[in-house]
Amino acid sequence: MNYSLYDYQQRLVDQARQSLATGNRSVLIVSPAGSGKSVVIAEIARLAAEKGGYILFTVHRKELVNQIKETFQQAGIPDQQTTIMTVGKIKNRLGQLPKPSLIITDETHHSLAKTYQKIYQFWDKVPRLGFTATPWRLSGEGLGRTYDDMVVGPQVQWLIDHHRLAPVKVFGAELGDQSVLRKSSTGDFTGSSLAEFEKTIDGGIVESWQKFAGNRKTIVYCSTVAFSKKVAEMFNQA
Repeated sequence: MNYSLYDYQQRLVDQARQSLATGNRSVLIVSPAGSGKSVVIAEIARLAAEKGGYILFTVHRKELVNQIKETFQQAGIPDQQTTIMTVGKIKNRLGQLPKPSLIITDETHHSLAKTYQKIYQFWDKVPRLGFTATPWRLSGEGLGRTYDDMVVGPQVQWLIDHHRLAPVKVFGAELGDQSVLRKSSTGDFTGSSLAEFEKTIDGGIVESWQKFAGNRKTIVYCSTVAFSKKVAEMFNQA
């Protein structure tokens, strides 16, 4: 294993495994973004594989598959003991994939969707672990009908106070015409409405960066490729 866990990460591993050992079929693990969920996931998967288990890992976007595979390889988890696949592909291969001894779902606030539920119902006796920083859908619905138990990690402020996350300053502004935004059945904004919203954003992005960022190295997150190109052009022109 090429990594070591922090004490709070080890507690999450221990509490989740203890919950399964005491009879819960499914356990939700809640920990903030930046707290190292991938390390916790890898350690739980490594321990399961060490006992001869077979791990099914579900992701909601294909871009995450290689990232998880690399994490598992670094943890020394044999490829032949894992299936790492998008939830859609798993659903379409339910009769073909090996039966897992453990199902792990990342970003499991998506797991109330029918695709996930079909997978869980197909292997209804298989223990499940789900990871998220936000244990509810954007619609506000909780995950109580999908998980028997919940293990909660430290909050962001604790992680900052104990030097596990960098302190942060947040500046916000009302930008664009938000009335054009529409939500899908999952609670996320639709791609088409985001594209429409982006057209209404004024040129304040560069000015705000100049005012608040102080020429620091910066990452700008954009919701679409097209808008990222537009923002890059704004910065280049400035």
